[in-house]
Amino acid sequence: MSTLEGSESADSMDEDTSQVPHARRSKAWEHYEADLVLVEGDLKAMCKYYGVQLHTKFGTSSLRTHIAEACQSIPDACRKRFLLTMKKKHPKVCLCLMKKFVVNSW
Repeated sequence: MSTLEGSESADSMDEDTSQVPHARRSKAWEHYEADLVLVEGDLKAMCKYYGVQLHTKFGTSSLRTHIAEACQSIPDACRKRFLLTMKKKHPKVCLCLMKKFVVNSW
């Protein structure tokens, strides 16, 4: 008797793993609605401030980028606090932001 009898095959399970909810460890999730939204067959996260819907299929990089750079409605204090959390984990992003600051301050 196969261990997969009565359930999905291993192949079909692999196809759907990107849409399975995982533990949300990233600080970025604090800025998005708790429930994902189904849009044209894809699950997306919705920004609490701006209402934009973003894919989470490949991780939270698009969520982080939206909060750090693109969200026009996030309060400045929230953005600054979020950027401080990114500095600890993403030195390349921090370096890029520091360069922009230095260039703009001259």
